[in-house]
Amino acid sequence: MAVRRKKLNYEASVTELESLVNRLEQGDISLEESLKLYESGVLLTRDCQDALQAAEQKVQMLIQQSGQSNLVDFDSNTTES
Repeated sequence: MAVRRKKLNYEASVTELESLVNRLEQGDISLEESLKLYESGVLLTRDCQDALQAAEQKVQMLIQQSGQSNLVDFDSNTTES
C-alpha cells in the first residue's frame, strides 16, 4: 500500500531538499537510510518541477490574456548596452 505524503509548497520543498542533500553529504548514515533519503529527494524534485511548470503556464496564460507577445528564452550571457 502506498504511503500518502503531504505535498509541500515550492519553497518548503527546496528547503527540505537542501536538508536531505546535506544529510547525504555527511555520509554518516546507513545505506538503507541513504536510499530512503534519496527516494524522498526524487519526490521533492518532482514536486519542485511541477510547481515551476505550473508557474510558467500561469505566466504564459497571463501574457496571452494581456495581448502581449510570446515569452522568449532568457539568455544570461547576453548583456545590453
